[in-house]
Amino acid sequence: MPRALLGVSIALLALLPLSGIGNYPLHLVINCLLWGYVYTSWSVMGRLGLVSFGHGAFLGIGAYAVVMLWNNFGVSPWLGAIAGIVASVIVALMIGIPCFRFKIVGHYFALVTLALSEVTRLVIVALRDQTGGSLGATPNTALAQGVTVSFEALQFQSKIAWFYVILAFWLLALWVWHVVDRSMTRLALEAISQEEDAAASIGINVTKSKLFVTIIPR
Repeated sequence: MPRALLGVSIALLALLPLSGIGNYPLHLVINCLLWGYVYTSWSVMGRLGLVSFGHGAFLGIGAYAVVMLWNNFGVSPWLGAIAGIVASVIVALMIGIPCFRFKIVGHYFALVTLALSEVTRLVIVALRDQTGGSLGATPNTALAQGVTVSFEALQFQSKIAWFYVILAFWLLALWVWHVVDRSMTRLALEAISQEEDAAASIGINVTKSKLFVTIIPR
């Protein structure tokens, strides 16, 4: 897509909330952008030979970390988001290091990540007293009567604020995808996806390269 057309498309999308489309249609657009962000993160791995079904687990770990820290300990979501990222990266390392060292690839790697998503779901359901189980958790409100914005708690009464937050993260994910796609890491991972031993024989660190593309979408 030409850059000019891309810029116009993003500008039109950014102006969408100002068109008066209503709360529910805007809610649907926000969800589309959220899943576009998740898909962009997934595609960074998928197009380089690592099919993962574990992104739901990483998304859940990050989200619940933010909400549980806020609800139970009053930790600001700004700090909770950092904790959620760290927790997701640790889980990614726990899954990635043994898989890549023992050359668990292809369908087997996909099954491992699928199992991770299921285990995460079962843990969330089992801890229903803390997480709300299958019904989910609702963050404690920080919006008093007449207050519509709380930057400390990252809570906004208007969906327009969330639209721009999700749009920013989606664009960031696209930028990361673009950087990885133009880097030497892409070439290394394409070589690894074809033949790991041959890639290792020319000096490519297979485990390190795979861990990088596993962690970067977090």
